[in-house]
Amino acid sequence: MITILLMALRGSIRTLLLIGALAAVGSGVLTLGVGMDTPWAPWERSSETMFPPVLFTLASFVATVAFCATTVVFHASLKMVTSDPDKWWRVSGVLFLIAYGMFSFGSGTVEAAIMLNLLHLLVGLPALTLLPRAFRNVPHTSHSRSM
Repeated sequence: MITILLMALRGSIRTLLLIGALAAVGSGVLTLGVGMDTPWAPWERSSETMFPPVLFTLASFVATVAFCATTVVFHASLKMVTSDPDKWWRVSGVLFLIAYGMFSFGSGTVEAAIMLNLLHLLVGLPALTLLPRAFRNVPHTSHSRSM
């Protein structure tokens, strides 16, 4: 099973890096270019310190690649339990975007929440469309269904 998951990650690495680059460019434009607020800095929860914009831009790339890599693993796992993993993966992705969209309004200011929602749409929509194409290159296994 680990081999299948590693093959799925290897097959989608270019797409993961592309989506990470979209996140970095998007967060850079929104925070550095437009000047929108960033969310609260997680290391100083008691104060109202916001994420520094340049650090937020770099963190957006890393967090996007890491999160999308976990979705690749999730999709590969769905392949083992359902005959239509793309559908269930997309449904769960849309539900995540809706849930996180509401949750982000606790991130500091309303402007930071709007910026986070725009950024997550900028990342989420390409991920929902591009990643399933990358998954098609990974072989399908059905051995776990027969157990």
